[in-house]
Amino acid sequence: MSSPGSSPDPEVFRTRPGNRRRLTPDGQDVLDRLAAAGEQSAWLSPLAYNLTISHSHRFVWYRVAKVATRTIRHHCETHGVSLDVDHAMRVRYPLAAFADYVTFAFVRDPLDRFVSAWQDKVVDHNYYGFDVPTLERMQTVEEFARWTATHDLAAVPGTDQHLTLQSRMIDLNRVDFVGRLETFDRDFAEVCERIGAPAGPTTPKNQTAPGGRDRAVSDELRELVATMYRRDYQVFGY
Repeated sequence: MSSPGSSPDPEVFRTRPGNRRRLTPDGQDVLDRLAAAGEQSAWLSPLAYNLTISHSHRFVWYRVAKVATRTIRHHCETHGVSLDVDHAMRVRYPLAAFADYVTFAFVRDPLDRFVSAWQDKVVDHNYYGFDVPTLERMQTVEEFARWTATHDLAAVPGTDQHLTLQSRMIDLNRVDFVGRLETFDRDFAEVCERIGAPAGPTTPKNQTAPGGRDRAVSDELRELVATMYRRDYQVFGY
């Protein structure tokens, strides 16, 4: 920063070559100095987000886990779109520095997203490190939903990113475009047009169907998810 009141050069923010989740020492130092300058400065976003940033295409992507993140990242990598901040975790970012960057995010029906997280992180992998008896119980999606309901899904840090409220993972006051997984082709094409990137990919593959592939969705699961993710349903209109 050239002076205490000036906005930092956005290009100082990059993630480390060997660690795509952490900022370089220079970038982290700038954030630390901004934070130390005092909360009243309003230089940093009040909340922290998982961010991907491209300086070449001037965008900030608020990453929402389980919503086409690998598809979007692969598209950028294969079409020459630099990801200077690759996958920074829980970062408060300098608002003024990125005021002229395009900001976007993608969301998904909360029920589909929850079931996808359960299938991937519980059934296919013991991501949460459950002991054997607990893991056996968690093979029932309703049991996993009851366990999830004991957490504060708005807490970041504190809640696993695959379960956090989607509305908490996006800076709703500053996002320019929110696309939907259900209309991904159309919406990502619009994002590509806005950021000056080549046309978007086809619909993401390996999506978990509602209820977990061919599994019927129980009334209990619908009610649990509707309660846990009420804010997402309200904000995004699902």
